[in-house]
Amino acid sequence: MIPYEKARNLVRERARLLGKEKVRLIEALGCVAAEEVRSRIAVPPFRNSAVDGYAVRSEDTFSDGQPVRLKLLAEQPAGEYWRKKLGPGQAVKVMTGAPVPAGADAVVPVEEAQEEGGHVILKRQFRPGENVREAGEDVVKGAVIIEKGTGLKPPHLGLLAACGFNKVVVYRRPRVIVLITGNELCQPGEKLKPGKIYDSNSTILQALLKTSGAELLSLKWVKDDLKAMAGALKSAANRADIIITSGGVSVGDYDLVKEAAVKIGAREIFWKVAQKPAKPLAFYELKIGRKSTWIFGLPGNPGAVMISFEEYVRPFIKKCCGRKDFWPREVEAVLTAPYKKKRGRLNFVRVKLSQDGHAWQAAPLGQQESGIIFSLTETDGLALVPAEADLLPERTKVKVHLSEW
Repeated sequence: MIPYEKARNLVRERARLLGKEKVRLIEALGCVAAEEVRSRIAVPPFRNSAVDGYAVRSEDTFSDGQPVRLKLLAEQPAGEYWRKKLGPGQAVKVMTGAPVPAGADAVVPVEEAQEEGGHVILKRQFRPGENVREAGEDVVKGAVIIEKGTGLKPPHLGLLAACGFNKVVVYRRPRVIVLITGNELCQPGEKLKPGKIYDSNSTILQALLKTSGAELLSLKWVKDDLKAMAGALKSAANRADIIITSGGVSVGDYDLVKEAAVKIGAREIFWKVAQKPAKPLAFYELKIGRKSTWIFGLPGNPGAVMISFEEYVRPFIKKCCGRKDFWPREVEAVLTAPYKKKRGRLNFVRVKLSQDGHAWQAAPLGQQESGIIFSLTETDGLALVPAEADLLPERTKVKVHLSEW
């Protein structure tokens, strides 16, 4: 077995950018910008009204406490442009987003005015600029709106759209193929036969990948057969950047992923990590020409699948996508109860987090076995209990990796 820190560094060192691609904005959500983007226009591109109301000259609204009557010249909906200049004692009705006519420098909201016989009556003074959005108020033409390396979230995509872009250059997302092993598996919804269990790992991995930034090309169930597994790995390597297998990496007679990987020429980077759960975790590189495909052999138990994905696969995917914050987010917390274990392996302990003032508290959840799923639904993070520890008393400080599921 190799230590946890060494295993994750071996994974980190092999994560590489996969090139660039230009994609539609909605497809760029969660991707990382590969180039700086400057706006080609000002936003807004012209002075416009922030409310439904009346464009006026602010100097015409002062009357020493008396109502003011202004002549109503026209109505200007959003999307149209009134080309004349507003003169003294005049007003133009405008809708939200409509251009403010030349000569006007304020907009009176409809609820603060009264129309009467072709005039609009105002009962207070309005300041210059009131309810007016200036051209370039949001973005100046030529300004950098997206920095290279930015993780694109909905506001970034909205900003790009507002500046007229319909595509953006991003780092290519890793393409992933998932292979599920286990002759004992049957599909949810089918009748459960004696000796069979429902397959949860395929659903878990699809859900995790959906939030990871990767592109899932396909998911396939493979029989516990050496020829079938070798063929599935070789076929997947021709299409995918990353192959994830579930099950078949321990030492049983039907644990064939390792043997199949070696059979097709994959190089073992590590197998077995001094951690619990997910000790039988495998990581391989398969070279086909100049292309490398990375194989993550995850254990078969669903708890081990989720934890090893968060600690190894998700950071690898993030780094390949150009993310700088690829490691799990970490906080320091104090244990609310003692935790006992055997020395020799780092333990990932499922915890519920709470705050006492400014300090985090981590409460270990009940069942921690790798086959248990239920406690994962209540897990806020994974407390890292060092390999050399055997008993951590209550109030011991621990590092906690915040879960992203």
